Amino acid sequence: MDKADSNRRNAQQSSGPHDTTSTRLNAVKHGLSAKGITELDDLEAYEALVKRLRDAYCPVGDLEEFLVQRIAFHMIRLHRAGRLEAEYITGELHPPVKKDIIPDLSEFTTIIERGLPAAVGARSAITLVTGFQRYETAIENKLYRAINQLERLQRIRRGEFVPPPKTLDVSINSTPDCDA
Repeated sequence: MDKADSNRRNAQQSSGPHDTTSTRLNAVKHGLSAKGITELDDLEAYEALVKRLRDAYCPVGDLEEFLVQRIAFHMIRLHRAGRLEAEYITGELHPPVKKDIIPDLSEFTTIIERGLPAAVGARSAITLVTGFQRYETAIENKLYRAINQLERLQRIRRGEFVPPPKTLDVSINSTPDCDA
């Protein structure tokens, strides 16, 4: 039995992730991985983008139409990620100015100037900052895959020869396999 078979057999016994408390509400907390257009997004801008993409790509059929909508959605998500990052940075650069009413008692503090707070809270912002690059990269990868797939389908539909996509399967084994 090779290592892959052993891994598959072990995976069958897995009960799944044990603790999802830190990740299960990310879409609710910051909106970066929300499934659709959120209140953070401009619905009219999304619809206008879909129209412009339809005009540019002239989709034919349900699959091409779906890919055009996916491209627009991923573009909106990239805008969302950039806006949330900018709001977080603005909130960090311009925090509220506070003054102690009673010296040495922080519970008696008043806000003198509100500053320019971010649209999300501090806890969500920490999650955002650690995830901005990862989310943006994942969204960009999805965007480019959708564009490539749409263009590929359209070339096939026009009768062009399109070779099948190349795939590469890489396995890295850092320890020698004693069973080999």
